[in-house]
Amino acid sequence: SHGTRCAGEVVAARDNGVCGVGVAYNSKIAGIRMLDQPYMTDLIEANSMGHEPNLIDIYSASWGPTDDGRTVDGPRNATMRAIVKGVNEGRNGLGNIYVWASGDGGED
Repeated sequence: SHGTRCAGEVVAARDNGVCGVGVAYNSKIAGIRMLDQPYMTDLIEANSMGHEPNLIDIYSASWGPTDDGRTVDGPRNATMRAIVKGVNEGRNGLGNIYVWASGDGGED
């Protein structure tokens, strides 16, 4: 449900008679299942961040670790390599864009 809401904020049609408009209302979206595993691994995340880099323009990642006010976590080695490769080589050399949520892991 969270991914559906995030996608709706991006692609919601203009003049839809309901409310609002997507920030990129003429765009297309695709979902990549990765958080349905019992645990996240660097390889699962790297494969998602490097999936079809010449077909995907923007990767939107709206997940993160639980925030406890002291811990800062982020992508591991394989994921960072996938992102760097996407930025430098994706979209046939134009580079992919990665958008990551910040501060969404609080319990309250």
